[in-house]
Amino acid sequence: MSSISNYITAQNIPSELIQNILCFVGRPIDLLHCSLTCKTWSYHAMELLWYKPYFAHPSCWYSFCNTLEEPRSWMFPYTSFIRRINLSSLSIQVTDTQLLLFNTCDRLERVTLVGCSSLTDEGLLGLLGLQAGKHLTSMDLSDITNITDTTIIKIANTCPNLQGLNLSMCKDDRERCTGVTDLGIITLAGKCRHLRRIKLNNCDSLTDASALALARHCPRLLEIDCPVTDEALMTIFTRLRELREFRLQQCGLITDTAFTPLSGIQFKENEQPMTMYRSLENDGFFDQLRILDLTNANFITDESIRLVIHAAPKIRNLVLNKCKEISDDGVSYICHLGRHLHYLHLGHCDNLTDRSITKLARSCTRIRYLDLAQCSLLTNASVHALATLPRLKRIGLVKCFNITDDAIDALTKQPRIASSLERVHLSYCVNLTDQSIRRLLNFCPRLNHLSLTHVPAFLRPDFQRFRRTPPKSFTPQQQNVFCVFSGKGVKDLKAYLNEITPTEFLSLQSTSNSTSTRNNNDNGNDNLIRGAGADDPANNGTTPTPTPTTMALRDHDFNQAIASIGWNQQRRLQQLQSLYQQQQQQFYRENNRNNNNSNNNNNNNNDNDNNNNPRADPRPTTRAPPAQPVVHGPEADEDIENDLFLVDDERLME
Repeated sequence: MSSISNYITAQNIPSELIQNILCFVGRPIDLLHCSLTCKTWSYHAMELLWYKPYFAHPSCWYSFCNTLEEPRSWMFPYTSFIRRINLSSLSIQVTDTQLLLFNTCDRLERVTLVGCSSLTDEGLLGLLGLQAGKHLTSMDLSDITNITDTTIIKIANTCPNLQGLNLSMCKDDRERCTGVTDLGIITLAGKCRHLRRIKLNNCDSLTDASALALARHCPRLLEIDCPVTDEALMTIFTRLRELREFRLQQCGLITDTAFTPLSGIQFKENEQPMTMYRSLENDGFFDQLRILDLTNANFITDESIRLVIHAAPKIRNLVLNKCKEISDDGVSYICHLGRHLHYLHLGHCDNLTDRSITKLARSCTRIRYLDLAQCSLLTNASVHALATLPRLKRIGLVKCFNITDDAIDALTKQPRIASSLERVHLSYCVNLTDQSIRRLLNFCPRLNHLSLTHVPAFLRPDFQRFRRTPPKSFTPQQQNVFCVFSGKGVKDLKAYLNEITPTEFLSLQSTSNSTSTRNNNDNGNDNLIRGAGADDPANNGTTPTPTPTTMALRDHDFNQAIASIGWNQQRRLQQLQSLYQQQQQQFYRENNRNNNNSNNNNNNNNDNDNNNNPRADPRPTTRAPPAQPVVHGPEADEDIENDLFLVDDERLME
């Protein structure tokens, strides 16, 4: 029998094994229980618990700060355990004094301070004052408008291993970031040569000098987002061969000239006394480029798109919003991306027609997201083509005024879309009706976002009670037409539309003044009105269409019975269907009993009519009047033109 000393106890398990074991413990409370085993286990459990502290509530943050302020009470070196800090959830509650407590975290790797707008240079300088920047690889300082070049230069001097820096500023902020200038970015580029990702959008004081410095000193950049002009963009295309994400959202002045390096034609770059020539001769020079954002590049044309696709044939996400010079030819070049293209934004590209969109749907069959907002020339034909995309999750058709119910029905005829479509944007598509939207909701069970702002059919109060709350920044008029459904609102709208459809249809029919509107839906709703007896061969098609008076009497009793049913949606829908069938059967029994007495007279009258007019159809031939076109401009009615373009639903596309 082996001695007790041969048994492995919790105390003498190697540290490497303990770390591996505890890494598989998911819940923090379980790690806390493991820390009670022995001192060794407690050390490794605490190391994991403090690796990335989580602050669910401000009170947790204050307790955390109190612990850091009393190092004498520590059992373990907690500051050395901290590798990542994310204070975004605390936002403005983080102060400079509290940030100073992290300056002894000598193993810190990532710092995320998004939206901590109360911070200034003082707090950030204190954080980097000792050894906190030695191992730092990533800093996210988004929306901190108070920082200046002093902080950027400090980062450059104390963070030699920095790989990612985010200084993006929210474009909606009234306080713009003007403290970060070319001086700070040039210093950063010179000393942090391992930089891989940098975002500088909406930093108003930056010029081409910053982009040129980054292109020359940081050749391994994977992602760059900064303001540039043609000159800087040419240098970037020449030097940064490993780009994966390139965002030019605020570069409205770039032209086709900036893309000439992609053509394979030699060009001059006078950066030193000697003239330097570079050439991109082969296809796929930017073979790793996956995301390209050219939003608001008003002056680029189809030629630039051709060069981009030629150089980067594997782009996955292409954003061309507000590139108003792009036409069908540009989209034809995009079609060469084929199966690589997943996300395409073509909002406000006014020159696009059905021809290019149809070709796009045939060529790029893996598109998941497509934005065609305000492409006013598109018609139902484009939607018919897009409905064949098997992986389409989001489609934006905001302000596509030619879209009608036929386009929505096209989406409901493709079985693959039913399992994929999640978000549909149809705001300002004024020709849509509630019936087509009901069919869309019933066909696509995964649909969780639907925007119908300024669609007249959905401005009714009973529909708007399911919408999201309008943004506070909207004017009263904008709030009145705001109609966006998300999550539970989509489900409630679907249930309500299914619930009211029979009663609302009968109510509309009972108030009709002519038989023309009853003959408008021969294949669907007309069967509900006439019932099986209307098409029964025994009746020879002579059963007269119910008059408005008889229908009104029937609907009166029907609606009174509905009012007594409870509000449970599923139960009410079942009872509603049963009640509707009973009312239909009773109505047609009485109707057929009356018709039997007058059948002979009707047949004689029909024979006389046929002798006088052999080609006449015994059934009513009156057709529903065509829908009146929507009029915009000076001739429009007040209720139609009421601030038609006030609400820009484009912000909801993301």
